[in-house]
Order: sequence, then structure tokens, then C-alpha cells
Amino acid sequence: MEPQDDPRFLKGIQEFNERLFFECHETLEEIWLEDHGEDRLFYQGIIQIAAGYFKLEQGVPAGALKLWRTGLDKIAPYAPVHFGISVESLMHAVKDDLAKLESNQQAGANVTLNPPTINFIC
Repeated sequence: MEPQDDPRFLKGIQEFNERLFFECHETLEEIWLEDHGEDRLFYQGIIQIAAGYFKLEQGVPAGALKLWRTGLDKIAPYAPVHFGISVESLMHAVKDDLAKLESNQQAGANVTLNPPTINFIC
């Protein structure tokens, strides 16, 4: 079975897109724990990005920033497309949120972000 056909993978992406970031983390972690190949960092990167949005929901912006940075570093080598996912568009959206959050943190202001969705390229 191809990774993008794994029901857990599809479920994790759906959870991310539904803003169920904790659930996405848990679902994709099952695959990450099993995968010891070259795609392991890809799963971990998506997990960290999801965990970053979860941290932001919990009111821990510093945790979100740290997790987004490490997640972006991990998925970058898989751009522009991996497993049918537009890694490039995900990275762009997360980088925008990271910059907005950093800017608002420095200004001492609150920010409302609209988390991205993970898009499949057909």
C-alpha cells in the first residue's frame, strides 16, 4: 500500500484540515512510529506543525513558533509535492502564520490566525 492510501494518513490529513490538531498528531504518530525509512521526517514534520497549532490553541505561542520552525525544517526537503500533498503551499501558509505570530508577539498584540489546510494535488 502506498503511504497516501493508508487510511490513517488520510484520516490524519482530514483531522488537520478540520482543525483537530491534537487528533491529527495522534493519528499520524502511529505511522511515524512504524516508519523507519526516508519518509519518517515527513510525518514528523506534519505532526510538529499540527502540534504547533494545538499549542497556539492552548495559549502557548512560544511553543507554536518552535514547533512550526522544526516542522518546516523537516518537510522542506519533500517540497514541492510529496505523497500527493502540496508541501510547498503548506510551507508557505505556515511561514505566513509564523511571521504574523512573531510580529504580533514582538508588538505585544494578540493575533488571530486562520490555520491552513493540507491540499492534495491530483
